[in-house]
Amino acid sequence: MPTTAQLLAESLHAAGISVVFGMPGGEVVAVLEAMRQRGIRFELMHHETSAVFAADTYARATGGIGCVLTTLGPGATNAVAGVAHAWLDRAPVVIITAQKPADLLPDYTHQVVDLHAIFAPITKRTVAVSAENAASVIPETIALTRQGRPGPVHLQISNEEAVRKVSSEQLSVADGKLQVAGGKLQVAGGNSPVVADAERLPPSSRPPVLPSSLPSSFLPFLSARCPVILVGLGLEPEAPYTALAELAEVSNAPVIVLPKAKGAISDDHPLAAGTLGLTRTDPVYDILDEADCVLAVGFDVVELVKKWEHPAPLLWIANWPNIDPVLPAAAEYVGPIGPALQRLSDNAFATDPDWGAARVQRLREKLAARPMPAPQAGHLLPQTVLAAMRRHLPADGLLAVDVGSHKIFSSLEWPALHPNRFFLSNGLSCMGFALPAAIGGALAQPGQAVFCLIGDAGLAMCLGELNVLARLGLPVTVVVLVDNAIDLIRSHQKRQGAPIHGTEFPAPDFCAIAAAHGIPSAKVTSEAECETALARAIASRGPFLVEARIDPIGYPTTPRG
Repeated sequence: MPTTAQLLAESLHAAGISVVFGMPGGEVVAVLEAMRQRGIRFELMHHETSAVFAADTYARATGGIGCVLTTLGPGATNAVAGVAHAWLDRAPVVIITAQKPADLLPDYTHQVVDLHAIFAPITKRTVAVSAENAASVIPETIALTRQGRPGPVHLQISNEEAVRKVSSEQLSVADGKLQVAGGKLQVAGGNSPVVADAERLPPSSRPPVLPSSLPSSFLPFLSARCPVILVGLGLEPEAPYTALAELAEVSNAPVIVLPKAKGAISDDHPLAAGTLGLTRTDPVYDILDEADCVLAVGFDVVELVKKWEHPAPLLWIANWPNIDPVLPAAAEYVGPIGPALQRLSDNAFATDPDWGAARVQRLREKLAARPMPAPQAGHLLPQTVLAAMRRHLPADGLLAVDVGSHKIFSSLEWPALHPNRFFLSNGLSCMGFALPAAIGGALAQPGQAVFCLIGDAGLAMCLGELNVLARLGLPVTVVVLVDNAIDLIRSHQKRQGAPIHGTEFPAPDFCAIAAAHGIPSAKVTSEAECETALARAIASRGPFLVEARIDPIGYPTTPRG
């Protein structure tokens, strides 16, 4: 009979998990060895939260499930920010941590904290795995990452349980697939075997619409004069891009995307209106505020920084119910998104001819007429760097963006020309996301060019992951924007008339740090230098770092007075 660790590895493999990210400890060596024996690749990261970021992006880029392995105590708690990110960005990630065996607790306390209590609020389930329950809890807990609204789960296992044999009574194998066997899960708290699932949200009071009644239930969209389609993170992994574009075109409805849905419709499409959810005054609110009906596709308000209070009817289409919070929807369809969009496309619409593409074009002309500030000597505007990046990154290349002024700017301004190629931490908005995310994306899409856009403060938080980038030789270009500050917070201080305090620092020589890892690099202070450096980076087909000295005056969030 297999050991608990071998059963865990087999369950991961059966779920399509072929890569695990993490930082191991002595308490997980049996699990690590079982993974190796099963042919599951392990990628050593240099911080546990970085491992979660990489696993999240790997899952999103492949449409699969991400996985992370850490030790107990400091390893598990180091992963908390990453797990909270996965919870709010609805990422299907399995977090495996160690723990001391139950027979030592509660008298043994070295490196022991109540991991169930820590992870319960930010996972869909947290489970202590044993030889007795492994066959039943492991497969169904892994599957839970994709059931309903996606999210992370936590499996806790000690080395002692990992090496125990799973009894034949607990294990059932049929047709080469792992089957759930044994008794039912028991819900409890503390360090007990299982903590309650986090699907504890109040259901919507409105019954879901059946596929057959979609046209009649969604009549407000069919009869609207100024409809919009609002697309959120729930579009993945179903990826019904063609159906989305067809519905937008037959209805002549502008498509507004939330940040994690950028590229769902190419930004050069006449109906691509822009991105919502970065500030309370995003330019695309000009169009949204005029809409008389909102078709919300895979929408999740976790991506908004402004409370949803639109007066027009909202029609809900998603793979999970309208919950957390419940929005005042006129009708709700819960199920496969693509067929629902196709069914709506087979109808007549009453859209005003001056709406749709014509309205989007007027917004684009307004934005193009905005004056561009002049940067200080020896510095680049963020606009110049972003435009150069777009010229050199292939249309289907991946871009991972960190958190800060550049996240807001790039989410609004980056022309996404291919779906599911723009990655960011949005629900929790964690700095230090972009570099490990770029690593996860590069592993998910082998050979694909990847750009990582990150600030000097963000890169300082995850410098260790440059070692991973160099070791793997991945085609990732790290573009670090240097302004010697946490600019987004400094901008808040300026707007409030407060002195600049605690938000500026001398940035290190990032090119020297890259060289220490064997990564070629270039410092750029002009558009010509930026173009040359990015061309070198793409041609190298390996790791490259571009250190760009910028003037943050170009950011929409930076005061220009």
